[in-house]
Amino acid sequence: VPSPEQIVITSENFKTVVHWQYPPMSETPHFIVEIKPYNSGHYKNVSACVNVAAHFCDLTREIGGAFESHWLRVKAVVGSQQSEYVETNEFILQKHGKF
Repeated sequence: VPSPEQIVITSENFKTVVHWQYPPMSETPHFIVEIKPYNSGHYKNVSACVNVAAHFCDLTREIGGAFESHWLRVKAVVGSQQSEYVETNEFILQKHGKF
């Protein structure tokens, strides 16, 4: 199963969304998004983005402080098969968001 590609995090006025690309497939792929806040140091599921068919996920409620570092990773699930996770670069709301 191919991994998601071109993962981009955008944030405007504190509304933060991650988007990704995925090649067309005969079966509908679903996606799992996980977030790793710097403070905790480990990934956890983004509850609103487990087994979603959409190619985006709203992270607004997941991003803690404006100065905290976060990392995201996304994987695809097609039938009983899964892709590898693809990890984003560090995201800091204050640095990468638009206000």
